[in-house]
Amino acid sequence: MRVLIVHNTLNDSRSVSGVLRHYGWMANEWRAAGHEVDFLAASCASTQIRDLAPQARLISSDKLFDATKYLAQTWRYFPAYGLRLLTAHLLRLPCRYDVIYASTQLIVEVYAAMILARRQQAKFVAKVHHVLAAQPKRLGLFDRLFLWSERRTTRWLNQRADLILCGTPLVANDYSALERSLGLVPRPVTSIGYGIDLSAIPFDENCRKNFDAVMLGRLHEHKGVFDLPHIWRLVVQQRPGAKVLIIGEGPHRQRMQDMFAELGMRDLAVFTGGISEARKNEILGQARIGLSLSSEEGWGLSINEFLGNGLPVIAYELPIFGHVFPHQLELVPLGDRAGAARKILSLLADEPFQRKRGKAGREFVARYDYRKVAKAELAAVKALFDKS
Repeated sequence: MRVLIVHNTLNDSRSVSGVLRHYGWMANEWRAAGHEVDFLAASCASTQIRDLAPQARLISSDKLFDATKYLAQTWRYFPAYGLRLLTAHLLRLPCRYDVIYASTQLIVEVYAAMILARRQQAKFVAKVHHVLAAQPKRLGLFDRLFLWSERRTTRWLNQRADLILCGTPLVANDYSALERSLGLVPRPVTSIGYGIDLSAIPFDENCRKNFDAVMLGRLHEHKGVFDLPHIWRLVVQQRPGAKVLIIGEGPHRQRMQDMFAELGMRDLAVFTGGISEARKNEILGQARIGLSLSSEEGWGLSINEFLGNGLPVIAYELPIFGHVFPHQLELVPLGDRAGAARKILSLLADEPFQRKRGKAGREFVARYDYRKVAKAELAAVKALFDKS
């Protein structure tokens, strides 16, 4: 079977999202099972894709645009997205694929995958990671554009997709509710989650702790990046010199750095930017606590990695976490900065509890081995051909 994974959203040569990491692992496992798996993405994404899935072929949907030098200027992305939609009509693929797989429900993936599947007479598959319409904080101009496009892609998937995957049953429920709100009869969906590679994590309970906490992920306002400086100021007032590590890239990195400086904590926040998988796994264990301050999640892929590294996790309370990580997290109400700071201080003051919580979390997350996830997704895709 030949599979082409469409991942058109990536705009720079440094960012690595949890979704891209997921499909890198899927590609490697599916190739090991004897299938050919390639990626369609902008040329600027070649560094990350080659790091994650070195045997996969990269087919370029856009050789012109690279946002590495101006990640914060989101408005620049939209002409590039338009180009990537257009190239789906014009692109000459190197072979005939059996499956065209949209890696997200966003329009730059879904439209391109839909057009290429029609051109190649291939099966059209897409995965819905979370439903934007179910998130209460989507209020800005760009948010409204994404919400409009989500309604459009939902109609396309309802009419044309051969297989719709959702990360969890909760996401599937949100997706069905969106279909009904659009006057559509909900399509059957298959719920398959996400995994982690514990074998790649150099876990050491006695690792030297250079950071009191770590945040991991795309540096975007929906991930709580503007809450962290205020939370950390409250922590530092009680624990002078406490350091936080921030791993990742995104459009709001510069503003986040400026906020730490404005609050007098320039030297207490270490920003790594985009780094390799090996380097990320090396330094995650140097933190005492993992932080998740997102206002929306379809799973919580950074939490997978915190737990895999044996870190206790403090998170804003979201409904999805009770389903994916029951009884594994230290939760505070969404947006409660003072509560988050108190929880951080309490956990930092109790090293035995840190170790106990971290060990239990690592044992728990072992159930999400990415190899099991890869087999489940592959089986769902292969079943399409059994029905033909």
